[in-house]
Amino acid sequence: MNNLKIKKVGQDVIKLESIALAKLARSLGKDFVKAVELISQQQGKVIISGVGKSGNIAGKIAASFTSTGIPAIYLNPVDASHGDMGIVEKNDVLIILSNSGETHELSDLINFSKKKKIKIISITSTSKSLLSKNSDINLILPSHKEADKLQIIPTTSTTMSLALGDALCCSVLSLRKFDKKSFSELHPGGKIGKKLKTLSEIMDTDIPIISTQSSIIDAVLIMTEKKYGCVVVLEKNKKIKGIITDGDLRRSISKVNINEKATMIMKNKPIIASSDLLISSAIVLMNKYSITSLIIAKQNKPVGIVNIKKCLEND
Repeated sequence: MNNLKIKKVGQDVIKLESIALAKLARSLGKDFVKAVELISQQQGKVIISGVGKSGNIAGKIAASFTSTGIPAIYLNPVDASHGDMGIVEKNDVLIILSNSGETHELSDLINFSKKKKIKIISITSTSKSLLSKNSDINLILPSHKEADKLQIIPTTSTTMSLALGDALCCSVLSLRKFDKKSFSELHPGGKIGKKLKTLSEIMDTDIPIISTQSSIIDAVLIMTEKKYGCVVVLEKNKKIKGIITDGDLRRSISKVNINEKATMIMKNKPIIASSDLLISSAIVLMNKYSITSLIIAKQNKPVGIVNIKKCLEND
């Protein structure tokens, strides 16, 4: 097989699966809405189960739910039949994946759940299967062909199941008004957690401040003490009037009396940010305006300050 033929096989697989995903999107209806509402309202955890390739997909869906603040766990139905059934508790929701809906390993888990009156959501390809008949909500995958040349390897079906799981998770997420701050709290480590950190997590509240009555020498002393290369000038109401940077001082030092008011060399309307601004966005902001320190303010009153070095260390 030459390179062009290999490439075409890959393209055909992706095209076939993308067509199936488009059909899946069009097929979502009332049962999907019911499933999202059931998961969103559940008082316990979401248990997701499947055998073989479906089990692998179930594990990924469970991980997605957990990462968005919804307690979820993957339960191998074979393990459930040999002692792990105790994981299933009152108020849980059970999601079972099976393309055929006739996987015999699922029977014990289904029977136990029905006895405990656990709600079951099925993801399967037929509404006439044993699984569908024993489920409270059926999410039926539209008719499809597996992507391999024999049309027997779980490919298209598992891709659709994974996408449907993502759709459930993201829809529940929208209902629960889960935001970046919530996500960050669940991902304190790693690249994702760092990307979601905000200025409130790294800002210094010991801000270099002077009043409108302060002199230029006062500004020099405070700037030297705080080591941020700037001072924030405040009005009597504690709101920000302006800013003086070390650059402003250097450019004006030979032209002014250091005992004169600092407002003479002050810049009005300094660049400020809110405490919930992402660190990555703060870096972009500082680079845009060629500044090395950023004032964090609320209602134009300073609450903190950061420099670009601190931001880069945490980005």
